[in-house]
Amino acid sequence: MKGNSKKREKGSDDMKGEEFFIKLQDDIEIHAEVYEKGHPQWLIVTHGIGEHLGRHHYLKEILGSKFNLFFYDLRGHGLSMGEDAYIHDFQDYIEDLDQLLNYLRKRFRIERYSLFGHSMGALITSSYMQRKVSEDFYPEKVYLNAPPVGFGGPGGGIVKVAPHALFGALAKSPLSVRLGGLVDLNYLSHDPLVAQRYREDTRNHLTLHTKLILEMVKCSGETFNKPLNVNCSSYVSVGSGDKIVCPKSLIDYFTYIEKSFDLKVFDGAFHEIHNEIEKYRLPYFEHLKDCFLDYL
Repeated sequence: MKGNSKKREKGSDDMKGEEFFIKLQDDIEIHAEVYEKGHPQWLIVTHGIGEHLGRHHYLKEILGSKFNLFFYDLRGHGLSMGEDAYIHDFQDYIEDLDQLLNYLRKRFRIERYSLFGHSMGALITSSYMQRKVSEDFYPEKVYLNAPPVGFGGPGGGIVKVAPHALFGALAKSPLSVRLGGLVDLNYLSHDPLVAQRYREDTRNHLTLHTKLILEMVKCSGETFNKPLNVNCSSYVSVGSGDKIVCPKSLIDYFTYIEKSFDLKVFDGAFHEIHNEIEKYRLPYFEHLKDCFLDYL
């Protein structure tokens, strides 16, 4: 893998930022950013469906005093290569994360790292830990926010009762169309400006390929029908008011099937707790600090 980088020097009080593209084995170039201050610990951040790495820069302020941070755009998202809001096989995301970790291990000599995933990024992180993680390069912490164990809205009810094999069969179809309105942006946050800014951000995708949705549903069913078997400190959070993923399905899974995660439910919060009004956002940020900084 190769990395083309262009450094962006910032103020002395900020972390040094470097933006670059990493060419993967299939020649897809992944857009990435590193914020590095010589800390021994790294945090690898995977964003959610339709969005991009910049929407999780809040982690720099919360955890940047103790962690170097690596953000990347999923293929087909942000500035990364790949067909917009499309994936041929969800496993590609898991393979990409594995290749990126190997790249970071070689280039930055990483020895200690943790993983953070939001929404679909939490599904990617979960599947990576379940299927792909290397025992000789294992994270010290894993944090999942709002992983799609189940899905909200009327479509979520269909997913819940339909046979899992049906989505596997549908995902095999080469036909795919882009549809809008699959995610109700008004349920990202109680703050209406969040939905407005999401629509105005040209790096976000307001339409998603049906192939991407079906692959995500298929991977969710395969991943969350058994324990993740994570052997490090692990955390999961969700807002009880989340209408994009199903809080009840998530809570049930992490209560009765995967019991090793520390589960935190933010009563009343919507999907993007990090973009919520203060009554939800500030306790969430404090929780992140408690989870990640408790031993540093």
